[in-house]
Amino acid sequence: MSSVVLTTLLAALAFAAFHVPLPRRRGGRWDLAPLHGRVAGIFGVAYHLLLLPAVTALPAPSWAVAAGLGWMVLDAVLDGAWLAGATFDARPLRDGVHLVAGVWLVAAGWTHGPGLGLAGSALTLAFVARLALDGAEQPTPAWLLRVNALLNMLWMLGVAAALA
Repeated sequence: MSSVVLTTLLAALAFAAFHVPLPRRRGGRWDLAPLHGRVAGIFGVAYHLLLLPAVTALPAPSWAVAAGLGWMVLDAVLDGAWLAGATFDARPLRDGVHLVAGVWLVAAGWTHGPGLGLAGSALTLAFVARLALDGAEQPTPAWLLRVNALLNMLWMLGVAAALA
């Protein structure tokens, strides 16, 4: 297994660590709880940095690779700023960064073929839907956040398979 495939799979695990709720027992009852706080922030930084090799390894036009690198770096900066104690609302900045992400997702996906192209396009549409709801000052429905996370996981697994 190449180091790029390995880092992509590790990125998928880091992403899952703060997006997939884990069962826990609390007060005599079981429920599902996602990671929150500093630990989730650390996994967020790791996820973005671990994907840097995949962005450069997946065949795509250079302008699309630049957009993918911008996504990874800027999201890592936002997560790092939060870990360092920043108190501003980063959601609008993150939504803007995800528009840049869509450039890489669509271009790199379709450069590789229809399977990855559809996965990248679907994830981009989920990012746009979140941006539209945030811009309209509507709360993002929990189901859309779950769909977004699932599409992101599928994208990373597709990238790992494409690079294998």
